[in-house]
Amino acid sequence: MTLVQALLIAAWAGYCSYDDVAPQMLRRPLLVGPLVGIILGDITTGLIISATLELMWMGLGNMAGYQTPDMIVGTILGVTVSITSGTGATPEGIAAGVAAATTVAILVQQLLVMSRVLKQFFEPWADRLANEGDLDGMMKINIVAFIIQFLLRAVPTFLVVYFQAGIVDKILSAVPDNILGGLGTASAILPAVGLSILMTLMMKGVLWPFLLLGFVLSAYLELGILPITLISLSFAIVYSYIMEIIDRQNEMAAMPSAQVTIDEDEGYDL
Repeated sequence: MTLVQALLIAAWAGYCSYDDVAPQMLRRPLLVGPLVGIILGDITTGLIISATLELMWMGLGNMAGYQTPDMIVGTILGVTVSITSGTGATPEGIAAGVAAATTVAILVQQLLVMSRVLKQFFEPWADRLANEGDLDGMMKINIVAFIIQFLLRAVPTFLVVYFQAGIVDKILSAVPDNILGGLGTASAILPAVGLSILMTLMMKGVLWPFLLLGFVLSAYLELGILPITLISLSFAIVYSYIMEIIDRQNEMAAMPSAQVTIDEDEGYDL
């Protein structure tokens, strides 16, 4: 791990940190991890570890005051550990990456909670400047918040990634083999759990036939992801069109009869 690589990874973590105040899509492991793999020269391992963590954390999302384990720093360290340890995408490498990602994600989660508490002290300052009409002062607050948001993940990521060689090796060497084996098994089970949680939230009674159709296309017809996606897209378009027609018919049926009466004498002006 060179200093330039560590700085690039830290800068990527800081940039992803802005997604917390945006749509919260760039934080997903499948988007964060591959770039780390490119920086470290092993995109294959980056994709595999990222996909594993994505399935594990697929159902996670910030709701109300709940702060999820930090997927950004967790994914970055998980990919970094798997690549720099030399194990790559082997079962041992995946287990080590999942263990590092889960631990760091929970630790950074607590840091983010503390930062949100500290952000509350900016509100009286911003209210006072707004009441005074001080636009320059408001811009200074935005700049300070901009810098803090970047450093919030960039600094911990740099420290952990750049100095992780000795720290992580010591931690992994102290962990018994049976625990690492258990983490490897868990890394194979947790993606199914995460996917099932997401399906429970998304799947309604009328949508289950589409799931069964995808299973048949994959398991029995042995189609790849691309043809299944295109077939699913076609069904989704047709289904959306049919549901739109049904909704329009229901709206027409719910309208008073006087509003839907058609004038039989009405014709076209030629």
